[in-house]
Amino acid sequence: MSTPPEESHDAEPLHVLLAERVPAEQGWTEKGLRPRDNVVACADKGSPMTVPVKILSVLTGLSLAGSVQARIWTNDRGATVVAVLVAVRDAEVDLKLQDGRIVAVPKNVFSGADQAYILEWVKSGGTLPDTDVGAENPPAQGASGGRYVPLEPNWDAPWPERAAAPGYLLVKAVQETDELSVYETDHFVIESPGKLPETERMALARRFETILSALAAVPMNLAVARRPSRKYLVRVCFQEEDFNKAPGLRNGRLKFSPTSFTALLLRDKKGKPLKLDAVDPRFAVTHWVAQSMDLEHWLVDGFSAYMAFLPMEKEAMVFRKLPGRLAAMLPRAVRTGREPLPALADLLARDSVHSAAGHGLPSKGDASRYWADLLWTVYWCHLEGDGKAERLRRYLEAWDAEDVNGAHAVLLDGKAPEEVEREMAAAWKKLGVKLKFSPSAPPAANGKKTAEK
Repeated sequence: MSTPPEESHDAEPLHVLLAERVPAEQGWTEKGLRPRDNVVACADKGSPMTVPVKILSVLTGLSLAGSVQARIWTNDRGATVVAVLVAVRDAEVDLKLQDGRIVAVPKNVFSGADQAYILEWVKSGGTLPDTDVGAENPPAQGASGGRYVPLEPNWDAPWPERAAAPGYLLVKAVQETDELSVYETDHFVIESPGKLPETERMALARRFETILSALAAVPMNLAVARRPSRKYLVRVCFQEEDFNKAPGLRNGRLKFSPTSFTALLLRDKKGKPLKLDAVDPRFAVTHWVAQSMDLEHWLVDGFSAYMAFLPMEKEAMVFRKLPGRLAAMLPRAVRTGREPLPALADLLARDSVHSAAGHGLPSKGDASRYWADLLWTVYWCHLEGDGKAERLRRYLEAWDAEDVNGAHAVLLDGKAPEEVEREMAAAWKKLGVKLKFSPSAPPAANGKKTAEK
């Protein structure tokens, strides 16, 4: 893998940047790009203005303010380009590509996050620094010529206390008919067997985009949340029979496939809209995103349930309140220790094949495993390490380096599994929860179970 040399982003006279014009190359039109030739604009202390090139030729002293960094721009179909924003007009922006060329791009092809950045860039008079999480690692040129975006996790980033809804929500009506309507957001495609009122589709879009925004804020190398390679399909059902026919695992009024789509029921038997509070996509979307970690499924399932339990305040997910909320909502049998949880040794010995065994509404046989996955996840995220998820992130860092044995050693911290169980039980006891664990299965039985799977 080769990494291209870093482009110099030293300040350059604005009239030079805006005067460069080259013929369009094949493929630009697919990304919504075309070269500019005569009229340009720049953001200056407020609103955009349109200025002919011949006037800009006298502005020899005007430079881009500060140290300009390339940003990874994404269009509404997921295509990306690395460029510096140099000018904004009413309907278009000028981007400087890495090879120095200037192209004009219609503003309406960009993702909602990019459009929000453009607005803030204009307000700042062109001085707003890049805010794209992927810009620190711009697309590298692979051996096959394809481009990809390596996203290196920041293991030292603080665990968030809150994660708010996106500030700029873009919802496009791709098609609206009485038979089929299609709406698109930055990261989701919503299909409906009829038109959705604007308030309903905006509320749905905000619910789905908010959970993705929250996942992107968590320092767990959730690459799919930070830069999805495709859009997740949300299929709306107006009739219960259509919902029942949809494939997938059921979670309340949703059904989901861990890798492709969510189906949700939005109407009751009389055809009246259901309250959106009954539609909670957090477990489904998190399961899709968490699998990008390629981890053991106890953590995939546990983290998905973790996100589903997060309390919401004014469309913001509040992480710090989760332990108390969970302690109050645990089933009495688990909270009092009457129903023992699986042994930690057995949990770590389980296969790493992803599943959604505990998908929000666990069956009786899966209940103890579901709660164990969730309780361990919350323990390593909040109750151990002063709420900084330090051990969990060292575990993820080892796993990211493909050191599976080292990852398990991090979780055990040089202790026997039974000792770590006692530490976890002591942490939850402070919140009024008395946990009990089953004895671990003999090694031979563990090996046999793994082989059967």
